[in-house]
Amino acid sequence: MNLRELNYSRYFLVVSDGEHFPQQALTAAAQFAQGFEKGLCLLVWNDTQTDDFAAQWEQFSSALSCPVLSGCYTGTYDDLVAMTERTETPMVFFEVAKKSKINKVMPIFKGLRGLRIPFILLKDTMNVQSFNNVAVPVTFLPEEKEKAPYSSNMGRFLHAKLHVVVAKDYGSKAQKNATAITGLYDKFELTYQTEMGSKDSFKVEKEVTLSAPKKGYDMVIISTSRDYGLDDIILGPKEQHIFNATQVPLMCINPRGDLYVLCW
Repeated sequence: MNLRELNYSRYFLVVSDGEHFPQQALTAAAQFAQGFEKGLCLLVWNDTQTDDFAAQWEQFSSALSCPVLSGCYTGTYDDLVAMTERTETPMVFFEVAKKSKINKVMPIFKGLRGLRIPFILLKDTMNVQSFNNVAVPVTFLPEEKEKAPYSSNMGRFLHAKLHVVVAKDYGSKAQKNATAITGLYDKFELTYQTEMGSKDSFKVEKEVTLSAPKKGYDMVIISTSRDYGLDDIILGPKEQHIFNATQVPLMCINPRGDLYVLCW
C-alpha cells in the first residue's frame, strides 16, 4: 500500500526497510510511546518484510504495554512528511545501519527538510537504555528556542534531567536563547542545569555530542541547517558530521517557522 493509505492517530513512528530489524530505534520509540501514553507504529518502507523481521517484531511488540501497529508501505519522503501531518505523528525514528537499506544519513536529512516535527536518528551500534539525561546545546540562532517545547516534553513525560549547554560567544544571543528555554522548564518545574560550553555557536552542538558518553547524556538535541551552502554540498552539512561522530541518539529539529508541537 502507499503511505497515503496509512492511518492512525498520534503514534510514534519507526521507519524500517523490512530486512534489518531496528532494535535500537524501536527501543527508543517504545520508551516515548509508553512515557507519553501513546501508540507505536513500525513502518516497513518496502513491499515486503522478511520472515525473520516479522518474527522479531512479533516478539518485541508482544512485550509492550502501548498500542502497536505495523505494515508495508511504499512512497516518497514527501509522502512520509504529508502522512505525519495527517496522522499527527509526534516524532519519527530512523536507525542507520550498514546492513540496512537505510545505511546513509544524508538522504534522511534531505528528504525530511519539510518535516515540521522532530526526527530521531540512531545507529545500530548504539545501546539504548533510557533517556534520563538529555543535552540541549544552545547557539545564537533564533530557531534555537524551538528546542524548548520538545526538550521540556522529555522532562515532563520521560522525567529526564535536561542539561543546557550555552555556546561561548562574544555576544549575548545564545544566553538569551538559553534563558528563554529554561523559562519554560521553570514553568513546568522541570529538573535541569545550565553550563557554559567551551565552543562557540558553530561548534557547540558537536562539542556536546562528543562529550555525551563521558557526561552521561542519553540524547543530544540539535538543529539542522537552514540552507545548504557550497561547503555543505561538498563537505557535508554540520548535522551529518555530528551524526557521524555521535555515540548517542540525536533529536533533530528543522529550522522552520511553522513547527508544531502536539498538546499533551
